[in-house]
Amino acid sequence: MAVTTSPSTDGFLKLLLFVLVGGGLMWLGRWSSRLGANSEIEPLSAAPTPDVEDLLPDEKRKPRVWPPSAEEAAASLPFDPVLGKIRMEKFFFDKLDPTAGPTEPEVFADDLHVELYDPDSGYRWWQSYFVATPQGLAKILRDKSWKYLHAPEILVLPRYDLEEIRRAVVSRIMADHEFFKDRKQQEEESL
Repeated sequence: MAVTTSPSTDGFLKLLLFVLVGGGLMWLGRWSSRLGANSEIEPLSAAPTPDVEDLLPDEKRKPRVWPPSAEEAAASLPFDPVLGKIRMEKFFFDKLDPTAGPTEPEVFADDLHVELYDPDSGYRWWQSYFVATPQGLAKILRDKSWKYLHAPEILVLPRYDLEEIRRAVVSRIMADHEFFKDRKQQEEESL
């Protein structure tokens, strides 16, 4: 007697064979991963990587000096009585340490951020200025191949001078804020 198989039985056998082979491969994969679990070799991602400076010879190593924080930079600035009780709490540039200044004081451009605080009201606010020298502006235009540069709050000075920048910021704060405008009008009226 000959046994004949129908097409549906043939498909079922192929499916069953596929599931058995797939299950066997999964079991083999799990079994092989358990073999490596007992090994004392750490995976590469868990191994510590040395610092580049640790790989350099001792004479090329430089001690790491951290720039002052925004609070320290603000605290290093002299008190300005024109601001009254308002204090500069933070003072920092995006790319530059304000106390060290740029390597070329005549070629400078960076965003300055100042946090101001009024102790009477507890109000804090930020002022931001784009501070640059003429040569710094020209360098940006050249380097980025721009035809123009637009900055809403811009301070242009002949060279980087932190005290002059501070004075310019104080001047702009006084000119731009209602708090000082009312104070100025009261002083003018009392004359």
